[in-house]
Amino acid sequence: MQVLIALADVGPGVQLEEALQQAGFTATWDAAAADGPRGGETATVVVIDADHLGKRMAEVAEAWRDHRSVPGIVAIGSSAAAREQAPRARLTLLASTAQLSTLAAAIRDAERLRLATGMRWHVMRAATSLPPADNTSAVWEQTLAAARKVDIEIPRAALRWHAQHYATPTAMLDQLREERLLTVPELATSAHIDGASTIQTLVRCGPLDGVGAARMLWMLASMGAIDLTPEVRDVATPARRALDELRSHLRGRNARLEKSTYYDVLEIGTQAEYDEIEDAYQRVGWRYSPESTARYDLSDVAGLVQPMWDLVEKARGVLIDHAARGKYHDWLRKNLATLRTVWAIEPGPAKLAADAFARGQKALGEGDAHRAMSELATACRHHPGHPDYEANFAWARLRVQVASGKDQRETATTERRALEQLLLGCRPWPRALVALAMLCASAGDADSARWHLHVALQIDPNVPAGAALAKRLGLRR
Repeated sequence: MQVLIALADVGPGVQLEEALQQAGFTATWDAAAADGPRGGETATVVVIDADHLGKRMAEVAEAWRDHRSVPGIVAIGSSAAAREQAPRARLTLLASTAQLSTLAAAIRDAERLRLATGMRWHVMRAATSLPPADNTSAVWEQTLAAARKVDIEIPRAALRWHAQHYATPTAMLDQLREERLLTVPELATSAHIDGASTIQTLVRCGPLDGVGAARMLWMLASMGAIDLTPEVRDVATPARRALDELRSHLRGRNARLEKSTYYDVLEIGTQAEYDEIEDAYQRVGWRYSPESTARYDLSDVAGLVQPMWDLVEKARGVLIDHAARGKYHDWLRKNLATLRTVWAIEPGPAKLAADAFARGQKALGEGDAHRAMSELATACRHHPGHPDYEANFAWARLRVQVASGKDQRETATTERRALEQLLLGCRPWPRALVALAMLCASAGDADSARWHLHVALQIDPNVPAGAALAKRLGLRR
């Protein structure tokens, strides 16, 4: 076993070289390698200098993993930065005072798992005992045949880091299919790779068994036929877009509901009666209920769903029960100053806001954007954060700014981004989504406009301006 000691300082480097040689390793200290490989090194395991590298540890570790000799990696260091970066670099960190026996054991573990720390073409070739070769179609058949027989512990260990990552197909996967290099079960299993499913889901989806699926996913990722990412890679398909949006909404709602009120949970005013409460409950459930979210592979945010929904059920139960609601109002009066709320406001301002919004909507319908903006600004002043008020205010503001000579696309993009942030974590509000769709269309993003309008029409097929905008965008209803 060849051990390269990539420590920056001569003292620790020489001492460690001598100690490892006495322990039976072929060890060489090279300070020039402290900042990463230079290209000519050959090593089975590299000991890197975590204190010297600091925040660059993960970057340098990846550079070593890309090295053609495929070394295992062990880090030595004691700084706070070293302890913070080690998990990101996915390697073992030992203190500089660690005993030689501990270091020797870590080196042997690194050597044993060196072919499982990453999924790269040259690593796969080494793991299958094949000589180095470029990743070209000329050697794909040979490489895939060997990969199907690899020790299963290598794919399992490599995929463990990516169990909750989404697998997205690349053009190479299509090429493998076209050249008929995948077996029939592999073709059937690979059909589930859509960018909206995680590795842990794909391993179980069949028809390949878990072992076969793990090997297939490992070899596809190693070749570059699939990308593995902790977030949805792009929104090129409706399934990915819906998943990406839901993940964002769940995170946003989790932050939004911290120290909130039951009225904020359902997004209703303090004067809401039974029918409005039930309607709000249904609309929250459309996006956030366990039944609705079960259609998606939510990965690391799946744990947010049930606690969030439990809170929705509790809020509904209290607010439809007159006695419980009365006690809750007593509690709110004492604690409102410590809470964050959009919805627990007095009836007077809420009524003023609703009236101003109605006048603003009427002005918009009449084509008077200036008067609409004034009225909608009043609505937002009395009830800041209300999705319908804020969204339509943004639309009116855009129309006024464009009329004054500002660039439409640039202004619409700015308004859109602000509105998307405001709506993050809310239940779906059809009128707000129509306004957002109009902003997207004005910014030149017709796909996003159709998406938001589609959601709005699912909730309320008769939402004002929805039908006209759908016709303009060519959206099938």
